[in-house]
Amino acid sequence: MKVSNVALSLVVTVKLEDLDSHSAASSEIVGKALAEQVADYEKKRRLGYYPPLEYFQQSTEGIEPDLLDAAENLAWLATKLVREEVRKRLRPIFASLRIDAMQNLLYTMPKVRPGMPSARKKLAEHFTPNKVRLEFTALIMNRDGLEKDLKRYSSHLVHRWLDEHFEHIDVTSCRQTDLKTHGVNVS
Repeated sequence: MKVSNVALSLVVTVKLEDLDSHSAASSEIVGKALAEQVADYEKKRRLGYYPPLEYFQQSTEGIEPDLLDAAENLAWLATKLVREEVRKRLRPIFASLRIDAMQNLLYTMPKVRPGMPSARKKLAEHFTPNKVRLEFTALIMNRDGLEKDLKRYSSHLVHRWLDEHFEHIDVTSCRQTDLKTHGVNVS
């Protein structure tokens, strides 16, 4: 048996019905309303891009305060659901699990631009607060000879244990890290 440290990055999409069952607001409706208001703001100012939600948190115009509050609450809830589910499902299969970073993609810069085909639809998908980026480090016990396929094996484990609990999981990065840098020295 060998012990290896693996750093993984995921983008997890929470099922809308799971998110909505814990909230009074509908995440899909919030996403569409945010998209409309952001698109209108861009059109009035001819920005040529759609600003991220963080821009409107600092500004007093552009998005209704109640809508912004609903979006922030849903984003917090989605992040919390992902954290709890990942810990609950993955903790038993890894020797240790440490969540390094989490961010709801609602707060990132939209990849869609004005004038693109289906821009409003894609903007509504971006502003629906059910996608969370997650970075974690796990300690995994593996058989000898598995080092070559450790990334694929770790990715497989994540999908195997999480797929049925989320709408979609995308493993964006998986790399083996040095154990000594994390306070573990295995001989």
